[in-house]
Amino acid sequence: MCSFQYRITRSLMETIFLARVVGGGCVIEMDEYVVTPETLKIRQAWPFELKVQWAKAKIKEWVQYWGVDNVYVSFSGGKDSTVLLHLARELYPNIKAAFIDTGLEYPEVREFVRTWDNVDWVKPEKSFRQVIEKHGYPVVSKETACYIGTIRRNADNEAVVNRYKYGILPDGRRTPYKLPKKWWYLLDADFKISDKCCAELKKGPIIKYEHKNGVVPIVGSKVADGIRRRSNYFKGGCNAFNAKRPMSKPLSIWTDQDVLRYIKENNLPIAKCYGEIVEQDGMLTTTGEKGTGCMFCVFGVHLEQCPNKFQRMKVNHPKRWEYCMKPFEKGGLGLKHVLETLGVPYE
Repeated sequence: MCSFQYRITRSLMETIFLARVVGGGCVIEMDEYVVTPETLKIRQAWPFELKVQWAKAKIKEWVQYWGVDNVYVSFSGGKDSTVLLHLARELYPNIKAAFIDTGLEYPEVREFVRTWDNVDWVKPEKSFRQVIEKHGYPVVSKETACYIGTIRRNADNEAVVNRYKYGILPDGRRTPYKLPKKWWYLLDADFKISDKCCAELKKGPIIKYEHKNGVVPIVGSKVADGIRRRSNYFKGGCNAFNAKRPMSKPLSIWTDQDVLRYIKENNLPIAKCYGEIVEQDGMLTTTGEKGTGCMFCVFGVHLEQCPNKFQRMKVNHPKRWEYCMKPFEKGGLGLKHVLETLGVPYE
């Protein structure tokens, strides 16, 4: 087991984190506001104990800057935010948390959130059904759904179609950020497609909560969770003080293995839908759900091995499965047709 020391110094424009891993004899000195792929790679390879201290240091830095009454922990009830809230309350026992009650959470997650004190429940103004009726279904990924929605809304705009379908910029240069050809057929799908769901059900309501209460968030997102989160990390590191929406992300450099290890070593309770944390082929995993997210979301389901989330839902939450598959015009969500279009099994 490595032992280590850390210190944080703030100057006008920078935060320097000096870490000395005594057991390994290495010294890492980094400018938090100049984050490159190489520095990220180094941080992600840090020993687990160092990552824990780094996360605590980032939380302290954030709270000392804004004040404990002016920050909150974004708590989804998932394993990442459970670790985050535990870390934060080890340092600040009375720090407030906020849970966005979208109606899309697993019942076990809602039950788990209720076991925590000092958590505000934030409700969106619209339901998931209202959002997909207005904007469309969240399919494939946020980026893909955004490209499809943008192209469809601007079908008569040659510049927009060239940019988002073919990856051709106005000056003729090429960009890799375009709709993959394998998904072109969805441009002709007989249902709406959009990435607006998260903005309507999560981002909008929580920003309204922040403005009303004068607070800034500490969130449990990790760079490993996706391209957008990785890109955002390069812009401001873990603590984005100068962002349009200031945000702390202390777990940015953690991996899923780090999260599971922290839960196991600290004997933390987690939502029952995860099952137990066990070791399998030298890696930690959960015996139940791997991630909880939104139950009805279609993002990424085409990448899941069988049984996928909807197949598991039929077994574990049959009434919710029936609601998902029921045709939209009959009061359901109409996901059966959407999944069939994507070629994703659901039974």
